[in-house]
Amino acid sequence: MIEPLLYQIRIYFSTEFSDIFRSDKSNDKKQSLLTVLEKHNGVLLSQYDGFMSYVIEAEKNGIENYPLYQWTKDCLEIKNKVIKYKKSFTIYIDNEEVYAKDLADNIERDLMELVDKLTILRISKHDTNPKNNPQPPTKYR
Repeated sequence: MIEPLLYQIRIYFSTEFSDIFRSDKSNDKKQSLLTVLEKHNGVLLSQYDGFMSYVIEAEKNGIENYPLYQWTKDCLEIKNKVIKYKKSFTIYIDNEEVYAKDLADNIERDLMELVDKLTILRISKHDTNPKNNPQPPTKYR
């Protein structure tokens, strides 16, 4: 039996809004975003923080058990990628990184209303089909 695809929503901020979101500062856009997240039992994790957590966990538990360790670690040493990852956030729903399509569609629809191209730049939806996701370069396989 084929497993159904699961989905993930990502949200991309301007540098300024990323700094505001990551801080204790408040503004109307941040409050609107938090309201949408709360409605869907969602939280944000920056790709940078997610990747750093993966590297730290791998180093703690043994990198041989983490197939993406070296690729992830190397990416975190590239300044322009770090800047990009700090502005890109993954939405977790009910503490899950991927979720059913209807959940993804619902939060995506609500978030699209917040996209203004100034603070919240865009929203993207990703699925768990390996063909649709970046694969490690050959040297990391």
